[in-house]
Amino acid sequence: MGGRSEVEVPDDFEREFPGASRSAALVAANLLRTATALEAEIERPPREAVGLSISAFQVLAIIDGADAPPTGQAIAEQLLVTSGSMTSLLDTLERRCLVERRRHPTDRRKILLQLTVEGQRTVDQYLPAVHGAITQAIAQLTEPERHQLLACLVKVRDGVAGLANQAPAVRARRKRRPN
Repeated sequence: MGGRSEVEVPDDFEREFPGASRSAALVAANLLRTATALEAEIERPPREAVGLSISAFQVLAIIDGADAPPTGQAIAEQLLVTSGSMTSLLDTLERRCLVERRRHPTDRRKILLQLTVEGQRTVDQYLPAVHGAITQAIAQLTEPERHQLLACLVKVRDGVAGLANQAPAVRARRKRRPN
């Protein structure tokens, strides 16, 4: 998935969608296209080599980077996935002998996660490739551009977070008519 072209939004977009912004639609569409392309490149090394999804590999990387064995709930919160999705990911990783579940030594209700030798080998082998893909993808941006982009993304995330607390502003669409 590559392609240098930006997503197009028709010039009459704001007439068709009263109250909407053509430039906002352009930014959102291009942001999503970019995120999808970047995610595909980040996912490619572990997927092609050992058949792991980006989510499964992220679980391994989080366990690897933790100061102490984390719980599935702690990882689910980091990845923003449901407990059901987390359980499914952990079941898959455990079946593939990449993680082990162990009882917490003092709180029997908690299950701690550890990488197996094979899980550690997988992270050690493919995490550098993942970071290499990220570095190459972002290499075209200068340091000041990277900081500016980060600041803009924080603003977008704040705007998205605010959407959850309000009803969407809906106006009737004015369907374009063919000429």
